[in-house]
Amino acid sequence: MSFNVIDQYNSFVENNFINSNLEQINILKKINSIWITNKKTNLFSSNKKKDGIYLHGKVGTGKTFLLNLFYQNSKVGKKIHFNNLMIKIHEVVKSSSNKDEAIENFIRDLGKKFKLLYIDEMHIFNIVDALIIKKIFFFLKKYKIFLIVSSNFHPNELYKDGLQRTDFLPFIELIKKNFSIIDMNVSTDYRRETLNQSKTYFTPINDETTEEFNKLFNRFVDESHLTKIKVKSNSREIVFDKCSANILMTDFNKICENNLSHQDYINIAKTFKLIFLNNVPELNNQKKDSCRRFISLIDMLYENNCSIVILASKPISNLNTNKSLDEEFARTASRLYQMTIVQPTK
Repeated sequence: MSFNVIDQYNSFVENNFINSNLEQINILKKINSIWITNKKTNLFSSNKKKDGIYLHGKVGTGKTFLLNLFYQNSKVGKKIHFNNLMIKIHEVVKSSSNKDEAIENFIRDLGKKFKLLYIDEMHIFNIVDALIIKKIFFFLKKYKIFLIVSSNFHPNELYKDGLQRTDFLPFIELIKKNFSIIDMNVSTDYRRETLNQSKTYFTPINDETTEEFNKLFNRFVDESHLTKIKVKSNSREIVFDKCSANILMTDFNKICENNLSHQDYINIAKTFKLIFLNNVPELNNQKKDSCRRFISLIDMLYENNCSIVILASKPISNLNTNKSLDEEFARTASRLYQMTIVQPTK
């Protein structure tokens, strides 16, 4: 008997990379069954052929891990982050006078190479994507590309409260009608579990701590599929280059030295649930404005129940050396201890 995706999952368990989870195994079996049925379905079959699988669930429940396993085991597909797919689509549309033709040609070329496309971390946050996504999925179906989509959102929750959302609703109906909708109803938050078992405040900044910091980041993301995410704030956009859906790796200079506002930090906290903050310096008298921004950032992350991993020059107790901000920073220090110091597991 050939080695299948369940065998691959079990090998991860046997090698202590993961703990076995019956709910995950059942979902993996269901995905595999739908894929096999789809390949067997033909014009004479009574089974209605599905366009794909839409797997949704909360952050940290293992969606990306399971679909990575399936994608790697299928050996006939391509994986692409949703943001990267849309960037490519916008590029071909921008350079063409006929937008529909440009999208179709791009999808047709994709279909010549791949029969399975795994779109990771689908989300619709802007009107441009909302207005063309149905067209993209129409051509994916036309060229017989089976889709596996992961998302933190049930289809009904996509582009919620977005501009001209009524024009987007037919896409939601298309997904619900033509895709197998699977709820990743796993109770364990593996992301939180990993953080609880790891050191999340690294100091001082040296080769050893930098390596540890980066290793922890790589446990949460696939570096080959990092993408850009734009955080809209008032009339501007803040562009972050090293992201994976709601995980961000950024630098202190980027997020605290630049003139960001309290509202900016609110929007960042609403966009990302886990932030890796690199190269936090000693907050001395020359860093007074940066320190105030850092305080605002931590406040917003704390209030929005976000997690943070920090690589800093000094321990929390010695990070701020600006006496005029001692009182304000005391609250920040307390919150940092709560957010980064490992709590014993129950």
